[in-house]
Amino acid sequence: MTTEEIIERIENKIKKLPLVNTEVVHIITLLNNPASNFDQIVEKLSPSLAARFLNIANSAYYGGREVRSINYAVQLLGYGKMKDILVTSILMDHFTRCLKQFNFDKFLKQAQVCAAVAKVLGEILNFNQLDDLFTVATLQNIGKLVIAVYFKAEHEQIVALKKSQDLPSCEAEKMILGMSHAEIGAVVLQRFNVPQEICDAVRFHDCRDTVVPLINDNYLQHIARQATTIVGQFSLPKDIAPMDLYHMLRATVEEGKRHYREQIQTQLRSSGYPQIFPSLLTQAADLVTNDLRAHLRARATTIEKVGQES
Repeated sequence: MTTEEIIERIENKIKKLPLVNTEVVHIITLLNNPASNFDQIVEKLSPSLAARFLNIANSAYYGGREVRSINYAVQLLGYGKMKDILVTSILMDHFTRCLKQFNFDKFLKQAQVCAAVAKVLGEILNFNQLDDLFTVATLQNIGKLVIAVYFKAEHEQIVALKKSQDLPSCEAEKMILGMSHAEIGAVVLQRFNVPQEICDAVRFHDCRDTVVPLINDNYLQHIARQATTIVGQFSLPKDIAPMDLYHMLRATVEEGKRHYREQIQTQLRSSGYPQIFPSLLTQAADLVTNDLRAHLRARATTIEKVGQES
């Protein structure tokens, strides 16, 4: 089979995967309907989904405020975030049932640390889609789960190849499957009509996967990739909650914001924002990386990624 035929086979199989949980179909339909309102959504929520929305609305990511009303919780989260939560719930719940031996705590902690670092970078760069950074960080490795569950023979070959040749996941996946987990993850998210910008950010989250021109306006994509690169340099914290890590970097955020304002004032008139963004992102990433060294231990290797299957 040619590479194109292999990719088409994989994409066709992904489109037929049984990923949809009927419990949330009506909610997603309402969220996609411009004529719907918060009251209609609250009426359709099952107890488990209501509890999940309340838990996230009360999380440190949303300021740690006390939210007791589900009505207030859904308004605080907004339509976009609720849809992201539902998509994540569908996927994670599905794979939890399929991969009994998989270390989901480790997998999710990796995603949460990426989300915390991405939020720090986003705030420094005055990025106005911080919730999208959280979504990309949570879902960026979903393709690894698809491979482990639905391409079991190929998954075993990928693991063996990685170990024998000390390869990154994306390289071994492309050699065996013809597609990386990032590409597969993007195809899965497209099934849920996730915004293309988020799908693209998942598709390109691994900097070793495909080179993307820095001078374009998909800042979500670049910030998410940079956060993944930074987190890959460190071991996951054992005694620090991911969003506590975010709060520990408040001074870093303020310092980065000051530098950002200075650079904008001096460079924006002579160069457009797309031209100066790459250097702004690099400077922010260097600052965050340096300050993270005070809280996290550097990894012995950056090839093996947390969340991959052994």
